[in-house]
Amino acid sequence: MTSYDYQEALKNAARTMVRVKNPRRLLKMIVRFIVKEVGLTHASILMYDQLKSRYIFVDSKGDLRIPVSLVRLDRDNPLIRWFSSREHKLKLNKYFLSSHQIKIWLEDTQLFQHRQSLKSQLNELKDVMDMLKASVCVPGFYKDELLGVLLLGHKVKGESFSLEEISFFQTLANDASMTIKTAEYRENLLSKNQELEHQKQELERRLQEIAELRKKEQETYYQIVMSLAAEVNAKDPYTAGHLQGVERLGLMTAKEMGYDLAGHKKDVLVAALHLHDVGKIGIPDHILMKPAKLNEEEWKIMRQHPVKGAKILAPLTGFKEVANIVLHHHENYDGSGYPDGIKKDVIPIEARIVSVVDAFHAIVSKRCYSKGKPIDAAFEELKRCAGTQFDPQVVEAFIRAYKRTLNGKYQSNSALASDGSMVREDHSTGGHVSVPK
Repeated sequence: MTSYDYQEALKNAARTMVRVKNPRRLLKMIVRFIVKEVGLTHASILMYDQLKSRYIFVDSKGDLRIPVSLVRLDRDNPLIRWFSSREHKLKLNKYFLSSHQIKIWLEDTQLFQHRQSLKSQLNELKDVMDMLKASVCVPGFYKDELLGVLLLGHKVKGESFSLEEISFFQTLANDASMTIKTAEYRENLLSKNQELEHQKQELERRLQEIAELRKKEQETYYQIVMSLAAEVNAKDPYTAGHLQGVERLGLMTAKEMGYDLAGHKKDVLVAALHLHDVGKIGIPDHILMKPAKLNEEEWKIMRQHPVKGAKILAPLTGFKEVANIVLHHHENYDGSGYPDGIKKDVIPIEARIVSVVDAFHAIVSKRCYSKGKPIDAAFEELKRCAGTQFDPQVVEAFIRAYKRTLNGKYQSNSALASDGSMVREDHSTGGHVSVPK
């Protein structure tokens, strides 16, 4: 081959290496290429096997090829030790070995005057190369790591290898080593990515299981909350009809005010209208059902029901907004309410709506110990307390919506008008409407 032929061969080999992703296939292609283009009795290639921690023959071609399945070279093999050693004091060529060069070294008596171990080492190398029928051995490195060894037999025509040819083999071996290492990195990366994907899928599966358990837990807790609300209702026949009436009045008022009743916001408002008194489950029956006026200590206990209700709803992930409304549905517009004494727009709009419709329904409803007032009187009561106890805009919207939607129908609706009242005279808040407990 001419100089031009080698350069062209390297370019072709490089292009081939880029396309080939399987390291073993690449090495076999190199062996076939060398045997065919250079004209050798045989050529073989060793590659380091990480799993077995030894060098194995990947392929061997030619008339004198090696039985690749029978030969293995461990790390302590003289040939492997020679190329792997980092001893530079020997000043001998370690970038390739030729049987001819070993013969010259062994005949140089001065070389072994103080290095008898070197002579033994070279003799061992000679024996290995004779066994492998190798004329030249070229290592393949990647960042000083010995990845493989290219073993070349003799030229069929009996010619010696030129330095240009040796240089070609070195370049080919090192390029192949780099390609092998890149493929190894790619395979490891793919394996890691697959492992990460597996871990990701496993994590997603477990998170899904947790989410399903959490959902089940939430559903169970929600059922418990609704059961508690039902238990509150069961204590007083009035309350169930009261909640139905309050829901209808609340949605009607919200619509009048332009409140978004689509989807989630409507769900929040409806839940708050139904659950605003769920905290009363924590109020003793003798206070909750007392027909007479509550004393100061009893009122202190009664006023804890918004806080208790919010705490009951707190564990429900989707009920944070509802819990906040429940907590503040007894706040007054002027800041005189409870439990936090907040006022005006700081009070959630839903809580302001609940406050008005809850009070109205309680005022007009009848109980065994309290007569329900006429609707017009209830309107006047709401107007009188607008700006102090109630949000004036909510009061106006409620009255407008009621007159347009329910006027003339309310008294004939037994579910709303004749199912009892929860009105209590609040001796501590003069100037405020009598409100339900």
